Amino acid sequence: MYIGILNFNGTINHGSLSSYMPVLEYIEKKKKVKALLLVINSGGGDANSTEILYNQLIKISNQKPVYALIESVGASGAYWLACSAEKIFAMNTSLVGSIGVISMSPDLSEFLDNFGIKMRINKVGKYKDINSPFRPMTEEENKIYSNIMNDIYSSFRDEVKKRRNFNEEELESIANGLVFSSKQAKATGLIDGIGTMDTVMTLLKSKTGIESIKNLTPKRPFISRIVSMSMEAINSFMESFFG
Repeated sequence: MYIGILNFNGTINHGSLSSYMPVLEYIEKKKKVKALLLVINSGGGDANSTEILYNQLIKISNQKPVYALIESVGASGAYWLACSAEKIFAMNTSLVGSIGVISMSPDLSEFLDNFGIKMRINKVGKYKDINSPFRPMTEEENKIYSNIMNDIYSSFRDEVKKRRNFNEEELESIANGLVFSSKQAKATGLIDGIGTMDTVMTLLKSKTGIESIKNLTPKRPFISRIVSMSMEAINSFMESFFG
C-alpha cells in the first residue's frame, strides 16, 4: 500500500494524454495505490486534452483521496486539473487561477498587402476559413467564434464552481482570467492552504495512515530528455562564459 505522486509539468496537449492517461488508469484500478498527490507545474493547454485528463482524475478522486499541490504555476487548464482534488495547496511563491479561455491567431492580411501578395482560397462552406490568418474576421464570424469560446469557458467555469463550492457572486470575481498569488488564492477559496511538498504529504499520510510513497510520474520520451539536457548544458556554458 502506498501514496502515489504524479508530477504534471508543461503544456497540456494531446501528447499529455499518451503520457499520463495510462498512469491515471493504473492509479484508478490498482487497490494498492491508496491516495494520490498531484504536483502541478503548468500554465494550461488545450481544452479538450484538459477535459479528458480531468475526467479521469475525477474517477480517481471518487475512489480514493487526491490532493493537489501547485508548485510554480497552476493556471488555466492546469487549475482545472487541480479542481479534481479533494484539497488544493500552493507554495508561497506559486501563481494560481487564470480561469478563462483564449484563442489567438495572427492576421497577416495587411502584411501581405504591403508586399502585393494575394492568397487564392478555394473553399466549400461559407465559414470554412473562419479563422484564416490571411484575412480579417467579419463581425459575424467573430460573434460565432466567441460563442464557441463561451461554451468552452462555461464548462471550465461550471466545474470550478461545483468542485470549489463557489456561489455565483464569488465566481464572478475570480473567473475572469486573472492570475492570483497564493495568499490571494487562499483568501478567495481557490486553494485550501499554503505549504510545501512535505507539508501536503504529511497531511495526506495522516489522512490515510500510510507512510509509503511511490513516484508514478511517467518518464519523458528519450529525445525530449536529450534535448532538455542539451539546452541545460548550453545555458550553463553561456552563464559561465558570459558571467
